[in-house]
This record gives sequence, structure tokens and C-alpha cells, in this order.
Amino acid sequence: MKKITTILFATTITLLSLTACSSDDNTPTPEPQTENHLLGMWKLNTMSLTSYENGEVVNEQTDVPVGSQITWEYEFKADNTVEYLMAIPAAEIEEQGTGTYSKNGTTLTITIDDEPGVFEITNNDADNLHLKTTEEEVEDGITYKTEIEQKFIRK
Repeated sequence: MKKITTILFATTITLLSLTACSSDDNTPTPEPQTENHLLGMWKLNTMSLTSYENGEVVNEQTDVPVGSQITWEYEFKADNTVEYLMAIPAAEIEEQGTGTYSKNGTTLTITIDDEPGVFEITNNDADNLHLKTTEEEVEDGITYKTEIEQKFIRK
């Protein structure tokens, strides 16, 4: 989980340095699935970030395009393995390999190097996969919370 968290943090910092604009969130409500749309190749297209301090929004970035700044790809296979590529060229970070995944309702757990990352699937249709993660910690009496939503498109 530390590896995924570290890469998410580095990605977030990279995106925040690219833009300071936000727009209305038009995230669709997940529909009941009759087909397993998770299987296949996915490429990160945009990311959203909301930061809170003691419950108040202090930063919000919505649907920031990643362009060529970040490469993040998953290939989910029927045998519950996932191949991944995560790269931030400007920071000279690149990692690729194979992990496992499990899906329980709208909860997706991706395990890489025995470190599980837990995501909420907020949308998964034939062309879109939206994964949301939330982290919260208390430091010096202040509660910090970060919500990150990664929006992938089918490759």
C-alpha cells in the first residue's frame, strides 16, 4: 500500500503543479453491472483531488487531464491478475509489473508487492473506469483527509 500511496502522492503533486482550475463534477452514478467491464486494458485520462483540513475543503482539482505528464495503465485479466505501468517522466519514476486484484461489489483491491490498495469503483462501463481512494490522518490535532479519483479510459 505504501508504494501505491507514494505513487498517488507523487502523481497528485505533479497534477497540482500543472493547473489550479476546477470545474463542476459531472461524475455519473454507477449503474448495476450485468457484464464484467473491468477486464481489459485501462489508461489514466484525468484525476480529481479534494483535500480537507478538519472537514473543510482547502483544495479541489476536478478532472485534471494527465496528458503526457503521467502514464498509468492497468490490464485486468480473468485470472485475477493485473499488469500495471506507472510512470512520471519528469520525476524519473517508472514501475511496472504484475499484481493481483479482487472485486467485491464496488470495492476493488489491487495488491502489488503484498501491499493492498483499496479503491471504490465509482463508474465502470464499457469505456470508463473511475477509481476513488480516501486517506485520512490526524497530526497536531488537525484531521487531514484526501480524496483522489482516477478516471481511466479503455485502451
